[in-house]
Amino acid sequence: MRVYREESEFTGAASVVTMGTFDGVHAGHRALIRRAVERARALDVPAVVYTYDRNPLAVLCPQRAPVPLMTLAEKLDALEKLGVDCAIVRGFTREFADMEADVFLQRVFAELRPLAIVVGYNNTFGARGAGTAQMVESFCAARGIEAIVVPPVERDGAVVSSTRIRALLAQGAREAARRLL
Repeated sequence: MRVYREESEFTGAASVVTMGTFDGVHAGHRALIRRAVERARALDVPAVVYTYDRNPLAVLCPQRAPVPLMTLAEKLDALEKLGVDCAIVRGFTREFADMEADVFLQRVFAELRPLAIVVGYNNTFGARGAGTAQMVESFCAARGIEAIVVPPVERDGAVVSSTRIRALLAQGAREAARRLL
């Protein structure tokens, strides 16, 4: 798997892109990434994961930043095992956080040349988290790009999330947390 720090380093002619923090690469994340890899294979282009070097809260509100579920090296290893061809690991800075969602999508479009963009149903991005899955669908529709919105993954009667995993770990429910990871 190739790892880049900037989207401009990607040299492929096209791609299938999925994006997110992917803290823990839990069952919900894996469903999203598998869908991107599956679509990339069908289109014969690289599967690209666009992620960050830290949780955005570490920059936006450090006192509320969660403890990472995985190190960056562990996250990259997990992505590679899922068949990802390329990871863009963007340094998450205040300047990056202030980028408007539409500007971010334009940048992804210009640099990664996606034939499809795969996002989770609750994905947010851009300044103030204004970018949503619905925005991705509209952006893609206007450009003839396939938009794939992946629904939530449930385990044990609730949606799998990094927040839920952290709560289980805080309660000492390691086995339950492991099932979600």
